[in-house]
Amino acid sequence: MQKNLLPNTQDKKVFITGASSGIGYALCEEYLKQGWSVIGLARDSSKIPDTTKKNNNFKFVKVDLSDFEVSKSVINDVFKKNKNINTFILNAGIYLPDGFDNFSFENAKKTFNTNVLSIYLTLELINKNFKLSSKHTLAIMSSTAGYKGLPKSLLYGPSKAALINLAESIKSENSNDLNIKLICPGFVETPATKVNTFKMPFLMSPSKAAGIIFDKIYKKGFEITFPFPFNSIMKFGKILPYKLYFKFTEKKFSKK
Repeated sequence: MQKNLLPNTQDKKVFITGASSGIGYALCEEYLKQGWSVIGLARDSSKIPDTTKKNNNFKFVKVDLSDFEVSKSVINDVFKKNKNINTFILNAGIYLPDGFDNFSFENAKKTFNTNVLSIYLTLELINKNFKLSSKHTLAIMSSTAGYKGLPKSLLYGPSKAALINLAESIKSENSNDLNIKLICPGFVETPATKVNTFKMPFLMSPSKAAGIIFDKIYKKGFEITFPFPFNSIMKFGKILPYKLYFKFTEKKFSKK
């Protein structure tokens, strides 16, 4: 696998947000297994096993990324002390399964503060502390839910759609140097997806998702999306006429 990697992994230090559970924690484990030093940010360290906390290559930073004043100070301090970070995985996110008949503005604000605005804040601090080049990797965790509107995704889907657009915009300005990755997983077994009452096609474990991401993140290409064929179906949904698309979502995402 090494021969396929881009030449940007010399220092082997990765910065991961949303590191306490789901794909974020699984990525921490995967990078540690591969011999990297990991800086993981999250609100709650109690979910992280003691074996990981005691790993000398793992540093946990407790911060609520939706508290912008505090997180700005904390992240800035991390970056000043770790100038050899070469991979940034902006993974933090929350999922509140609100539909049109029961959503609240407060939940919308919480979702966009964590899923979108915290990403912008982190990006600003990355730019201020690092001269990004071909030796750096910047990955933004979106979702196939961002491809097109889905049931009970009135808040989550639009926030992830914003991240797809954001990653595309960054890539359009950095076509030759910075290794930019847009990551769009399908359904992954996490505390967030456990609240879903509809069928989740091709559901996979966080560790499998993390393995796929690590295998592809340093290879050429822009988007990492999985699992097949669900991701292909969702991409195809982007070009379907609305009448057919809504029939598809009604069938695939009906209640269990």
